[in-house]
Amino acid sequence: MNQTPWDKHYTRERSVLMYPDENLVRMIKKHVAVKEAGSLSAVDLGCGTGRHLKMLSEAGIRNITGLDNSFNAVKICKESFSSFMVQGDNRHLPFKDLSFDIAVSWGSLHYCAKDFLPVQMDEIYRVIAGEGCFFGTLRSERDTYLKKGRDLGNGTWITDLSDIENSIVSFYSEDELNLYFKAFSKFEYGLIERTILGDMTKVISHWIFRAVK
Repeated sequence: MNQTPWDKHYTRERSVLMYPDENLVRMIKKHVAVKEAGSLSAVDLGCGTGRHLKMLSEAGIRNITGLDNSFNAVKICKESFSSFMVQGDNRHLPFKDLSFDIAVSWGSLHYCAKDFLPVQMDEIYRVIAGEGCFFGTLRSERDTYLKKGRDLGNGTWITDLSDIENSIVSFYSEDELNLYFKAFSKFEYGLIERTILGDMTKVISHWIFRAVK
């Protein structure tokens, strides 16, 4: 990810998200229900201002780590949560092999060039423990909300959306989604879409997934 627009993004009050995504809440709740939550370790990759760090803690998970590329996001989380926080890049995760039972990357993986995603996936796979789960989202090619700005080709744009202007965003087909998760023993996914209030032409579209190592 390009760090500069994201550091700017996290200086805006409206960028401090307070509530977790209900879809992730349901997925984590179902997963933790068949585990001993207190014994689990989790990492939120691209944690932003920490809304899912709080949710993981409330699910009973004690060993929680947050990582974000933005200095300002990490600073906000350090001031608000007891989770261990790291400023870093998914392409070079500063964690040992098999470190986490749960990895989360919600609304962040698609903010990079497509060439970077396989490297990120290798790193995420490396740090997940055996039979651990990866929960996350990727922007779907059906999305029209962020496809504004400069089209770089191959489903990748430099968006001029004011909140994250000059950020790289990549959009993925269903075939690409399956390709990037082929290393996992089990992979389930769905599609979540909504329009912008007052403008039915703008569609926000995400692949939502659960992958088991």
